[in-house]
This record gives sequence, structure tokens and C-alpha cells, in this order.
Amino acid sequence: MTKRMSLSLSPRSLSGSHLCGVVLFLWLFCFPLCLAAQDTDLDKGETFTGNLVKVEGEIRCQKPDVAHSVEVPDRPGHALMLLQRQCTWTKPLAILDAKAKTGVAVDFIEKAEGMLHVHGFEVETLDNGEKLTMRTMGQVLAEKGPMSTKGRWSFMRGTGKFKGIKGGGTYEGTLEADDSLTLSLEGVYVPAEMVGEKK
Repeated sequence: MTKRMSLSLSPRSLSGSHLCGVVLFLWLFCFPLCLAAQDTDLDKGETFTGNLVKVEGEIRCQKPDVAHSVEVPDRPGHALMLLQRQCTWTKPLAILDAKAKTGVAVDFIEKAEGMLHVHGFEVETLDNGEKLTMRTMGQVLAEKGPMSTKGRWSFMRGTGKFKGIKGGGTYEGTLEADDSLTLSLEGVYVPAEMVGEKK
């Protein structure tokens, strides 16, 4: 699935209480999240069994509308970033009888050694009004586009008849020069696990 990640790589500078607040947030929330994600099946590629349905889609995300960056003072170019992007599905992801329309992506990024290591969440709104939450983990091979990106994604939860959804797959795409992101995703989901498909 193609997913846009808002990587504002020239975020506004922070100072005073704003800087302290962002640093505290990163330490209390993002670091544990990052470490927990590394210990999950998302890293290894989770294996799903049963009656699987293949899905694929493409998504374009605008440049970040929220972007914060804090330098890590251990070496030049090391920084932690927190970004939010607005996304639109150009080739909708189809689940049961619904299709993804728009999304909001929130990413925690470590910039180091000229690369971006991304851990994020994206909340998709479907054309029937329900929502799906996806988790992503990947890399951008440079700090500035145009540059390729790739990674893995998985469903975390859904609303309504999509409660209990399980599935996941891979994505690849491009971080553009204007900091917008275009991603193509593919993977599977397990219909039997969802409320809408249980007998």
C-alpha cells in the first residue's frame, strides 16, 4: 500500500518550554513505543493463516502539517522528529465492501547516518464512515527526497464490523522533493477475525 509519510525535514525550531515539552513527550511516549515495536512480529513479518484475502492500494500524503525536531547532542545530524500528515488514497485499499478514502499519518522518526528510521500509525477513514488503524515501520534511504522508502505495515484495530481485523504486508514508495510521500501497499487480511464476518 502506498502511504504518504509527512517527513518535514526542515521543521521549525523549538525553544524554551516548547522544546522541553517535545523532549519530554519523546522520552515518555515515543521511545517506549519504538522499543516495543522492535520486539513485535512487525519486524519479522507476521505470518497469517486461514482464509486470507489479498489487498493492495496506493496512498499519497502531503508534506507534514505538524513537524517537530529535537537534536540529539551525541553526533552531528542525529535528531528525533515527530510529524503528522494528511493522506488521500489514490488507489483505495478495499476491505469487505468498503474502501479507504483518507488518512492521518503520525510518525516518530530517528534521523541518523543520513537515513530516516520511521515508526508510525495511520488512521484510515473508509467510505462507509468506519475507521482502521495501521502501524508502520520502515526506512527512507536519505534525509531529503526524492528518495525511495520501504517497510512493513499491519492492522491494529478497526471500528464497527471491522473490529478484530488482523493482517499486514509491505510497502514501498518515494519521498518527494517537496516532502510529500507516495506509497504502494500490498498484503492480506483475515476475514474470519472480524465482527462483520463472524457467524
